[in-house]
Amino acid sequence: MNRILFDALDNVNEGVVILNEQFKILFWNSYMEHITGIGTKYIIGKSIYKALPSFNRNYFNESIKSLMNNEYRLFFSATMHKDLVNDNGKFNLKISKLEEGKSRFLFLEFINVTNEFERVNQLKLYINKLFLLNKELKDKEKVIRNLAYYDKLTGLGNRVLFYEIAEKILDSCRRNNNMLGLMFIDVDNFKSINDTYGHTTGDNVLAKVADILKKATRKNDVIARFGGDEFLVLLPDIKNFNNYKIIHSRIINTKKRIINLGGNKINISLSTGVSFYPQDGKSIDELIIKADKAMYIAKNVDGNDNCFCSKYIV
Repeated sequence: MNRILFDALDNVNEGVVILNEQFKILFWNSYMEHITGIGTKYIIGKSIYKALPSFNRNYFNESIKSLMNNEYRLFFSATMHKDLVNDNGKFNLKISKLEEGKSRFLFLEFINVTNEFERVNQLKLYINKLFLLNKELKDKEKVIRNLAYYDKLTGLGNRVLFYEIAEKILDSCRRNNNMLGLMFIDVDNFKSINDTYGHTTGDNVLAKVADILKKATRKNDVIARFGGDEFLVLLPDIKNFNNYKIIHSRIINTKKRIINLGGNKINISLSTGVSFYPQDGKSIDELIIKADKAMYIAKNVDGNDNCFCSKYIV
């Protein structure tokens, strides 16, 4: 019966070692020969500490000595103990105590989990690739969104983004019976600036105007480049016309200035028109049209001026 049992243990697909009370090797199966390169006839009767140097470590030494005198099992994970057998594979180790009469033995099972580690590592690599791919897609989405919603030259929102935000704000104003102001702003003599100093200087002027508007408006105001040298400013939370005048005065105080671009002194002046919801229009398009007309009246007066839609447009 013992012969049959040992033959079975010799052919299992895991390492099996049996030790006596002196930790000498009594059984060393074929799988152990395969993973260690040590033949059975050379190792029988030798100390486990000589066969597997990793067992000389204090925690192994103390653990197996303690097990010989107690009724429990030991388990050593390949995750924590990476070189139990050799540097080439990953093995979990289970140690049990066997008794026959007064004799005690230790039964060691070395379970090869190298493939599982490789699968885990492959999974980690795959997850990492997915993470990088997801980040790349999000970065591209951000770039695409910027192209779709923002003006590259000024960094302001474009016409598409303006309408998207403006419609939401207008809906809120309808529900809460709030006023809403809309400014239409145009750079005076912009074509002349382009023709005289070139398009690069013209672009720099537009960027400067955007900067002026950012500094002059409130955090919750919505600024957009509507097209060419035209800008829109949406003014939510306007309680009355006097509130608007306070905001507009900031632009008035900064809108006429001389800047130096490439050695050229350029006078920047802005003409503005303004309309209000609900007095001048019930939709964003109506407000834009009214503010645009008011702006052209201001420009035709002398430029660098402001015009209220309600005062000029019936």
